[in-house]
Order: sequence, then structure tokens, then C-alpha cells
Amino acid sequence: RRAKHKVDSSMFKVLALAMALTSVAAFAPVNSGRRVASRTAPMMAEMSPSVPFMLMPKYTKDKDAAGMVGDVGFDPLGLAEYFDIKFLREAELKHGRVAMLAIVGIITQEFFHLPGELYNDPNPITAAAKVGPQIWGQIILFGGFVEAGIYDGKMQYENMFEDKSRVPGDYGFDPLKLMKEGDPDEYALKEITHCRLAMIAVGGMIHQCFVTGTGLYGGHL
Repeated sequence: RRAKHKVDSSMFKVLALAMALTSVAAFAPVNSGRRVASRTAPMMAEMSPSVPFMLMPKYTKDKDAAGMVGDVGFDPLGLAEYFDIKFLREAELKHGRVAMLAIVGIITQEFFHLPGELYNDPNPITAAAKVGPQIWGQIILFGGFVEAGIYDGKMQYENMFEDKSRVPGDYGFDPLKLMKEGDPDEYALKEITHCRLAMIAVGGMIHQCFVTGTGLYGGHL
């Protein structure tokens, strides 16, 4: 009986010890290193210099984006993940140049007009609505011919950059020969900076005319 009692007592102690170890293991921080790594990994990632609370866009690792003048890692919508970065830069420059011309046009047309009652409205919004579809059709047709000539007919997304050496937005237009006298990258940076400012500014100008119902200066100059 004593031997049997000793055996039972020993088994009970072993069983109790096993249960104790199991309960301790249940509260142990399993894979804690993995959890910490997952929490700290985003903090260690490179952040965008233009939007510090967002991660650096993936396109910056693209060889086509390397050394692109004026690039500050700004792509909050992730467009570069779906479109060629060269195409996006081409569109940015083109819209920026149109915006700069539009600013000059909005200011000029408030004080200088073509002959005729149809063209003497100082408000650019109502003036654009007055000219009718015929004038707009001519503008669109003229713009289409210019586009076709610049791109040699290759105006689609698929074939616009068949020539891999073509620099986005570079059409060889430099009538003042500024590129020969200075650093090309310096002038390219100035242009893209003014393009971005102009796109924001022309949006503000148009909305101001919508709100006030007058021209940009309201006829006060």
C-alpha cells in the first residue's frame, strides 16, 4: 500500500507540475518579436518628403523616375502604380503650361477685347459660354492639329513613348536659347515649379469669378 501510495503521490506531483507549466505558457508572449516588428516596420519605412505622414511612393524606385527634375515624392492617389511615370510627367507639364497661358488670358481678356459685343464680357466664365460651340470647335480642332504635329501622330498612351530616349515635355522649344546659357535642369525645375503653382492659381481665379460674378479684378483697375 505504501509503495502504491508513493507512486500515486509522485504521479500527482508530475501532473500538477505539468498543469502549472501549461498555465504559465498560456500567458507567455508568443511571437512577441513578430508583433513588435509589424508595429515598428511602418515607422522604419521611408516617408515622402512632400507628405511626411505618407509612405514614399513606389514609383521613386523606377529607373524612369530616377533623376526626374522636380520630383518630391508626391503621389497621394498612387497613380504612378497604374500609369507610366513618363506619361504622368508629360501630362503634368502640359497642364501646367496651359494653366500659365490661361492665367495670362484671364487677366488680359478683362481689359482687352476683340471687336463686337460677343467678346466684351470681362467675366471669363460667362465669356466662354457666350462664344458658342463654333468657336470652341475651332479651338479644339486647332489644338488637335498641334498635338498631332508634336507627337508625330503618336498621341495614345500605348505609343506616346515608343522612343525610350524621349524626355517628357521636351519639344525642343527654346526660342530665347536659355538652355545654352544656363543649366538645363535649373530651367526645367523652374518650369515645373511654375506649372504646379499655375494649376493651383488658375483654379482659384476661376472659382473667384464664379463666386463674385465679375472678372478677376472686378473692373477696379
